[in-house]
Amino acid sequence: MKRLLHAGLAILLLSACSPQATALPIHRVAVSPAAQPVSEAVAACVPIDDASNVTIETRYPVTADLDEFDLLIRLGEPDPDAGFAAQLAWEEIILIVNRNNNVDLTRDEAISLFSGRTANWSELGGEDVAVSLWAGPQSDEARTDFESQILLSLISGNTRIAANPRAALNAVASDLGAVAILPAAWADETVEQIDLGLQVPVIAVAADEPTGVIRELLGCLQGPTGQDALSNSYSPFQ
Repeated sequence: MKRLLHAGLAILLLSACSPQATALPIHRVAVSPAAQPVSEAVAACVPIDDASNVTIETRYPVTADLDEFDLLIRLGEPDPDAGFAAQLAWEEIILIVNRNNNVDLTRDEAISLFSGRTANWSELGGEDVAVSLWAGPQSDEARTDFESQILLSLISGNTRIAANPRAALNAVASDLGAVAILPAAWADETVEQIDLGLQVPVIAVAADEPTGVIRELLGCLQGPTGQDALSNSYSPFQ
């Protein structure tokens, strides 16, 4: 019995003396749905070492508390009271229409559509089909920038809400009468793009000036590696 007790004590002592695995610090990066194509560049710039653990999460800006996240990447100008902001690229806010709807919209026509004054595409030289408006939720940056810089008011109450840019893209691609507000980085060959001349910055914001791993990440995103990755979807910020 004593031998068993001594053996058990020895095992406990060895366990207490053995080195414990050190948990890596977690650095949380939030990316808004509108700016989601940035994630490819973020992944390319994450430092690869044993001292960092960077997670990338999709969050609308209004739900991304900067006390919880090390960095938030989104579209649009930073808030005046932002603790830290850095530009990464330029984005275009566009309208998309179905490929079979042969229209070329002006700004005034875009305003007429999303104010609810135009109900049928035939009024704009398109197909004789009812207009179906699509936009993101109230917190979507593409929608808010369109409202503040193009429409100068809120969009029509008849506008359908797309949960994310991919949903808006799919809705327009499958509906002849659909039109949606969309960040250009999301558009593809399944839809026609309408340029509104609306350019907004892609920015990274934080509660305070980043240090360590997050500072390295930002430096990479603004440097050759990051800018090369971002150029697949965006225009250089310099």
